[in-house]
Amino acid sequence: MATAAQLRAEALARIPVRNAWRMLLYAWDLAAWRGHVSAEAESSTTLLGLLARVLEDCTRQLMHRQLTRAHTQRSAVVRGIRGRVDFGASLTRLQFEAGRATCEFSELDIDTPRNRILRSTLHSLARDPRVEHSDARASDQLRSRLARLVEAMAGVRLNRLSSSDFSCLQLGRNDRDYALPLAICELIHRLELPSEASGDHALVALCRDEIRFERLFEAFVRNFYRLHLTGHAVGSEVLDWDDQLSCGLAPAMRTDITITERAPPHRRLVIETKFSSTTLSVGRHGAERLKSHNLYQLYAYLRTQEHRGESFRTASGLLLYPKTSHDLDTEMLVQGHRIRAATVDLGSDWEAVESKLLELT
Repeated sequence: MATAAQLRAEALARIPVRNAWRMLLYAWDLAAWRGHVSAEAESSTTLLGLLARVLEDCTRQLMHRQLTRAHTQRSAVVRGIRGRVDFGASLTRLQFEAGRATCEFSELDIDTPRNRILRSTLHSLARDPRVEHSDARASDQLRSRLARLVEAMAGVRLNRLSSSDFSCLQLGRNDRDYALPLAICELIHRLELPSEASGDHALVALCRDEIRFERLFEAFVRNFYRLHLTGHAVGSEVLDWDDQLSCGLAPAMRTDITITERAPPHRRLVIETKFSSTTLSVGRHGAERLKSHNLYQLYAYLRTQEHRGESFRTASGLLLYPKTSHDLDTEMLVQGHRIRAATVDLGSDWEAVESKLLELT
């Protein structure tokens, strides 16, 4: 009998590479890039191959516009004077007599943290046999192009990357061109975990961690609705208990996604995204039921806010699951609240995924 982990892996293995890529773009809040990826890149047979192909395109665009530079401090012997003179070193070495001086100065350099991350990731991909494209020849050509990009960035140091390299990064408004390539680099770094699974190791690594995938699924759905539902406010929401005794020990309540109409009657929809190997639970006598803890959580989010007004008293709820073993779409009406539980098949055509999500609202 298959284990829960095996069932989960089998379900997620059915997600096409193109769908996984688009989910990532939404989750990273970079959905504007979804139409900028070449058809050749989206034809990749593995997620790592697609990421490598898109990273190649992004890097070429960055180099065409010139890699960003940053001021770095240097100390060097120069002719004349530049910056601040180190008199001690200059006098000791009798440099003034030769018209030289040891100086400390600032100069613009491409050897920046973000460029190191970029070059180091390209270097790793160029040497990784798991970077596969449409066929063996295309894969070799891709790795060769990646290696040439590494050579073209010769002024940037190669680093052994760690998670701290990414956590220290700060991007400003003028760094939009770096957002996608650095997000890809960070994902590739996180996916470099040992995997004994056959097939697309990067996709398996992305999806095998239930907590990681649930967060990815939540961010994808939230940003999808934020982009597509005009006239609505979409986001996560912190809810307070209507505690008239001010206990102070009640647990915090935070919705995954709350959708509110901006215009009257301000209809509300609270969505909780869930993921596990099985969507339903099985009772003592073999009858399938909605998972009680999922339903109780959503029920609490709806009922505890009724004191806030009519739109809260009639708010709807949605338990949304990726499809695993079978489709689910059922509704119940509880004390004025319509609660729906449904699955979305991430293995279907992307147009069908989008249509399903929009139909659920």
